[in-house]
Amino acid sequence: MSAHEKKPRAPANALRTSSTKPPLTAPPRVALRCKAEQTNGAAAPDGAATSPPGTGDAAAASVRVAERGRRVAQLESELGAVEADFERGGRRLSRMLAGESEAARLWQRRQQQHAAFLETDSELRLLRREVAGGEDGDREGDRDVKSCISSLVLDRETFREAYNEAMAEVRRKEEEVSTLQGQVRGLKSWVSSSSRVSEQMSDEVLGEEMRRLGNGLQNWVITNFRRAKIDTDKADASTRDDLERLVPTYETLASSSKIHFIQSVVSHLLVEHVFSAYFVGISREAARDLSNVEHNLSHFGSLILPHFRGRLAHHFTGSTESMNQWRATTLSILCKCSQKLQTETATVVETVVEQTNRIVDSIGDSKHTENRDMSLRTLVTSSVELSRLLRVQKAVFSIVMPCIESFQRTMFDADIMEDIGGEDEDTLNGREIRCVTFPGIVKTGDENGDRSHLKNTVAKIRVLCEPD
Repeated sequence: MSAHEKKPRAPANALRTSSTKPPLTAPPRVALRCKAEQTNGAAAPDGAATSPPGTGDAAAASVRVAERGRRVAQLESELGAVEADFERGGRRLSRMLAGESEAARLWQRRQQQHAAFLETDSELRLLRREVAGGEDGDREGDRDVKSCISSLVLDRETFREAYNEAMAEVRRKEEEVSTLQGQVRGLKSWVSSSSRVSEQMSDEVLGEEMRRLGNGLQNWVITNFRRAKIDTDKADASTRDDLERLVPTYETLASSSKIHFIQSVVSHLLVEHVFSAYFVGISREAARDLSNVEHNLSHFGSLILPHFRGRLAHHFTGSTESMNQWRATTLSILCKCSQKLQTETATVVETVVEQTNRIVDSIGDSKHTENRDMSLRTLVTSSVELSRLLRVQKAVFSIVMPCIESFQRTMFDADIMEDIGGEDEDTLNGREIRCVTFPGIVKTGDENGDRSHLKNTVAKIRVLCEPD
């Protein structure tokens, strides 16, 4: 194969297996020179045979030398041309081999990419089938969910209708129960008020009246002071004195429990002006006179009782019962003169309303209104009627409302107290009381005014305990 001929292209498999070949080298100059010398040597015998001897030999020798030099020069020029052609062919072949190796690499890369493409395409087809199946499942699931939601909505509407019907029935029953309870209370009150003087009201009726009064006071405070802001620093000296007298711990209580604080203030005013009075409706002089008469008669009975023995002793053994009966009878007579009690009663009611408004308005951000005063007057009037009802009983009913001082601890007593905080009574034993919101009633003696050693809690004191 000459340098001017091209080498045929190797197949693709051969290019992939062998991407590089060893470089071609040019033939050595010595071989060409030897070939020229051999050519000249072969021509020499012919010249020697034709050239004449003597001078002819020298001329022939010079001719041979010149011919040999020309031949050498021609061969060298041919050699240079051959070498140039060989180098060009070598470079061309190297470029062709480099291009073929690059093409082999490109073909190999293409095959790899094609294989990766086929694999990716297969995965894509699988994923598309999975997505199509998932979409079908999702659509079917959506249909199932929508059908379930529709059925649940229908069930909800059905349950709502049934619930509304049941609640309407419950409200009707509650209204019937409330009506019946009102009728029962009315009958009890009517029986108690229309019966003979010797018949007394039951503890249940009195306790229910006291609880109703406490609930009314709580509702009044919540309705009128739920959004009010209390600031005791704004109070003047007179108001501070009243607060110190009624609720000694007013500073800490007003900042943390304003509703309970206002309940405590109004409750102490009711105890001070209504429940602590001898009999609301009569003048102070008349109340003082009746109290002195009762005290003197009790003292007189206690003096003469030890001197009587034998047959007459039984006439004086019931001095306590007799005094309680005298008090109940006397005050019952006064209750029948309701017209004569109106003036003093109205004075007491207005006093409580005025003091409440003065204290609350001076420490709050709202002023009293006619509706608020009217509802408060109703509460005070109810407390007046309850205090009279307690006083005409033969048994002694005492209003109990302890005063919480900052320098002493008042502990919770489950027998006479109830916590309005909603905690379990078992966890309140030994707990310190924070404030008293409404008084309680303690009964001494029986329905006949005798056996003064008996004590019974008719209505428990409402208190707020300190947090645990």
